Amino acid sequence: AVVVSTQSTGCSYGCHKRICWSQCNGACAVKTVMERLIQEGGSIEDFNDFWRIVTNNGANCEKCGEWCYLDDGAKGYQACSENSECEGVRGNKCLSHCALF
Repeated sequence: AVVVSTQSTGCSYGCHKRICWSQCNGACAVKTVMERLIQEGGSIEDFNDFWRIVTNNGANCEKCGEWCYLDDGAKGYQACSENSECEGVRGNKCLSHCALF
């Protein structure tokens, strides 16, 4: 799969094995999440704060090789045949685990 990276966000995405995938924030994001929660006055007891930061939504990717297959919006994998077909869904939620590759 060819990796497509957006200059403004650093987030990567593409089409791999006919399924759209995206960079995701998992284990690598823990330090950043804690720093941002402290900076923004958020509470780790409110997991909405945590998920708001961890969810990459195609806009705030960590510089780490973690990837996941993307949800098509109906709890299925987003099918594709080329990278450009994944651009519009690169901010969708992960359907698979966010894993290091």
